[in-house]
Amino acid sequence: MSASVGGDNAVAQSSSYQGTAYQSQMQRPPEWQQHIPQHQPPRNGPPLPPRHNQQMYQPPEHHTGITTSSSYLSTGIQNISLNSNQPISAPAASTVLQRANRDRVSGEFSASSKSSLPIIDDRPPTTDRVAEFRLDIPDGVRNMTQHPEDAIVGSVVITVTKPTKALRISLSFLGQQRVYVRDASNQTSLSPYTNIDYTMFEKHLSLWGHNMDIDSSSTPSSHLETLPPGTLIIPFSIKLPRVNYPSTIKREKACRVRYLVWATFERPGTFKDHTMTTHKEEIYFEPLAYPTQPAKVHRISKTISGNPDSSITANIAVQVSGGLLQLPAVAGDRIRYQIEARAVLNQTTDANPADQQPVDIAQFIVRHVRIIIVERLKARGLIKGKEHIQSYHQDMHSVTLTPTGAKPGKSANSAAEHSSSGYIRLPLDMCPFNSKQLERDYEMRVECDVADKSSLLNKVTRQKSTYSMHVPLEICTIPPANFDTAAYQNSYTDDSRNMANIVPPPHYSAAVEPELAVGGWELERSYIKWDKSNPTWIELVRRKYPEC
Repeated sequence: MSASVGGDNAVAQSSSYQGTAYQSQMQRPPEWQQHIPQHQPPRNGPPLPPRHNQQMYQPPEHHTGITTSSSYLSTGIQNISLNSNQPISAPAASTVLQRANRDRVSGEFSASSKSSLPIIDDRPPTTDRVAEFRLDIPDGVRNMTQHPEDAIVGSVVITVTKPTKALRISLSFLGQQRVYVRDASNQTSLSPYTNIDYTMFEKHLSLWGHNMDIDSSSTPSSHLETLPPGTLIIPFSIKLPRVNYPSTIKREKACRVRYLVWATFERPGTFKDHTMTTHKEEIYFEPLAYPTQPAKVHRISKTISGNPDSSITANIAVQVSGGLLQLPAVAGDRIRYQIEARAVLNQTTDANPADQQPVDIAQFIVRHVRIIIVERLKARGLIKGKEHIQSYHQDMHSVTLTPTGAKPGKSANSAAEHSSSGYIRLPLDMCPFNSKQLERDYEMRVECDVADKSSLLNKVTRQKSTYSMHVPLEICTIPPANFDTAAYQNSYTDDSRNMANIVPPPHYSAAVEPELAVGGWELERSYIKWDKSNPTWIELVRRKYPEC
């Protein structure tokens, strides 16, 4: 017969717990208190968070069927009810509490063991001699476009795990152009392109060790310097000259201009020298393009002749008039346009009048008008001692104009004259330049689609004839608003007015090259010992134990 748990008197009157076993149990601390976790860290793990109340055990949330009552703390027995609401004896209660406490302790230990810092011991995380060799350029420099007279700063970081004899740690900076040209005597579609590389400059600087003119074969091992185990950080700076180098660009099968920075680590070996190279960081460069005239309105007035090979469009021309405001313009600016286009009779055709068919000009209208921003590239290269020139055109941005008075989103015109006005936004990646091998400028192409509104076949098939004209587009990187009209004529000759930032050479000069130096900014040369507090040591441990 087992007694029900109802209070102190009920426990004292229980005949099943009057023996020696029950007395010995009451003499020692209650079993449920023995399993309360103390402020002791578990084995091989971080300490548990402190508990604010150790007088009463609070079971985890997932043990929703267990309820506690503080009125039975004096006897070491709790009133524990399961989901069946049937009371159980003290030994059974302590067993449930022990299991619940064990689950809670294991849960807290597993959560606290996944710390942000891994468990680091004194054993090196790698056996490689060179644990790290990289080029570190700040994001504010790597992600920004460089201009003449700017400074490129960064640092070379190398970590060795044991004393290492080395020849040098050097820094390199390369500026290179590549153009694709074809033989002018064989301009077929199957004729191959010839890629020609031109090196604008290639500078090297020794950051540590011997100078660049000393070879490892002529240097005995006793004269080599030794890198101690640890991380060596060497800052550097590259001062760009006051020269308009060509802009960083890459066009498939056309041209490529790039500027690369990398570091090299050279050390002798038993049979051959060992050379390590960091990842080559690309620097984005943009020259300074100054406007050649103040910003003004560019007038447009041209008659576009038709196709003389067509019996219909040979007699039809398109007359375009209007203007473009705020030219020259800076990349990313808005240009205001006002364009009017209408179909007229072609007065300059050379076709035989007997072959021409009579045309009713009233039935032809300009259906659509488009403005297209075009990039023009001209590459020069020598093939078998002879210079060849290759031209490339690429559409950068296109806008279909909406006729005046038309509904929003409707670009088709049904009136006799297509009239439109508004703004067009220039692309951001526009920068003209002119080097010895590569030239880039821009133009605006105006396209007009002429259709016969009286032809039922044209209404169904939407057949049209396209007329186009080209307008030179002057793009600069220095806003013309910086020059007032009075001082504009003297801006290139008067040192006291608007001459502070003007770069005289129109393209790069081989006599002026970038300057490489050690230091040159707020970061100083430093050394970090190779132990478990080394940042590279900690990072390698993280990679080796990703679960930490």
